[in-house]
Amino acid sequence: MSHKIEKPLPMRQIAIIAVCRFAEPICFTVIFPFVVQMVRDFHIAEEQNVGYYVGLITSCFALTQLLTGIHWGMLSDRIGRRPVILQGLIGTITSILLFGLSKSFVWALLSRSLCGLLNGNVGVLKSMVSELTMDYSAHQRARVFSILPLMYGLGSIIGPMLGGFLSHPVTNFPNVFSQLGAVTDFLTEYPYFLPCFISAFICLLGLIFGFFFLEETHVVQEKKSNSNDEEEALLNTSTSKNDQQYATFKTNSTTGSVQVKHSPTPTIHNEVAPPTLRESLTPSVLAICITYGFFALQAVFMDELFPLFTASSRSHGGLGFSPNEIGMALSYAGVVTIIGQIFVLPSLTKRYSLLRIFQVVLATMIFLYMSQGLIRVLYYVPDLHGQQNTKFWVWVGLIVNLTIKTIGHTICFTSCTILVNNACPRVDALGAVNGFSQCCASAMRSVGPAICGTVWAASLSATFFPFQLRVNITFFVLALIGTITYILSKRLNPDNYETAHAREEVVHVHENAEAENESSN
Repeated sequence: MSHKIEKPLPMRQIAIIAVCRFAEPICFTVIFPFVVQMVRDFHIAEEQNVGYYVGLITSCFALTQLLTGIHWGMLSDRIGRRPVILQGLIGTITSILLFGLSKSFVWALLSRSLCGLLNGNVGVLKSMVSELTMDYSAHQRARVFSILPLMYGLGSIIGPMLGGFLSHPVTNFPNVFSQLGAVTDFLTEYPYFLPCFISAFICLLGLIFGFFFLEETHVVQEKKSNSNDEEEALLNTSTSKNDQQYATFKTNSTTGSVQVKHSPTPTIHNEVAPPTLRESLTPSVLAICITYGFFALQAVFMDELFPLFTASSRSHGGLGFSPNEIGMALSYAGVVTIIGQIFVLPSLTKRYSLLRIFQVVLATMIFLYMSQGLIRVLYYVPDLHGQQNTKFWVWVGLIVNLTIKTIGHTICFTSCTILVNNACPRVDALGAVNGFSQCCASAMRSVGPAICGTVWAASLSATFFPFQLRVNITFFVLALIGTITYILSKRLNPDNYETAHAREEVVHVHENAEAENESSN
């Protein structure tokens, strides 16, 4: 039986992690309002084929992250979380600056790929949060884990605003940028550099803050030859038999006391080297990672579809929105993300199990996806002044759709994160498990935008279908992916995910004499 101690959360360290997380989504989302216009400026495709190239730019980040995500996670198991996170911030800064200098499709593709190649911070930050909250209650863990998507929500407010309002600054703000000499010439030549530069500067502040204040949570211990002979003997003689007792030792950083747990499950910490990836990937870990991957597919599909749907002209099945309007809509979604994390998710986790919430939200998303294409029909509904072809009801429908979608995705992403960490069999496997889960998500994110762009372009070109049908084919495909995700979630066994399997029983020696005697024996 696990002994849980309700104690104050380490808020200082959590706040520092939040700062490091906050900087990256700004750089990730800043391109969304203008990426369609950027591809148009490259003059490489007709309007109906722009979706192909937008999908490739978006998916290349996830594809390169797929190639390196596990390696960054396992490296953090060996050298610690902090150096990997700092290096990831450097990679993000470099990538977004180069992306702002894009004058060709190939340059944009390569610079975006560099960000995924050099940054594995999402999985590593999840491992760091899991280590900080391992000995806390399930409700406290859910509250802390929700901070990561909360920071993404904050960043996704600022990023789209920067991308939407600061792209083409000389044209949009001539009073400010038209009389600056060489700066004006530079911003005219590179109209998307300014929002990327400001995003990189914010990320640089996160890097500086992390360098001076971020503390390591994963202590890599060297093998000791004399003082820990008894502990090593216990560790070395333990096997993988289910009926054998295992001993795990831990030192409390506050009191200096030794903590011990005897358990029938193999949660031993190997102080010489972490377990291999194969040892870490238990059936329960694989099941939730696959489900997480399919949810990531539908989420990135939706994220890719949104700018295509809103930026495309009405004659091509879209809403005909400008980059400024797209930026405002995405910033609103960021605000809803914060509301969902602070108010909606905590209230639900107090009443229902996390896995149950996850499954219900996935079912809701299926019907939301199927109805999204109906927003464009709202152009034909008279507004409050009796006029048709205005954006009043279109905005209402879009806001309602964004609200439900954003809250649902926020809940699902946080749920996936906690369920993956709960399924992890050992604490020293957190980096590998989170790296693998991130790779599963990245694999789907790498193909999701390409699938979305291809389906969108192909359906618009399929003139043998009626117009009202072909403009909704993409939404039907998205609903199908949502259905598959829901079916996978129903196959998860709640017993494997409701509590952290790698949790150590914390017993403070100075408060419990029996634990002290047990550790000495």
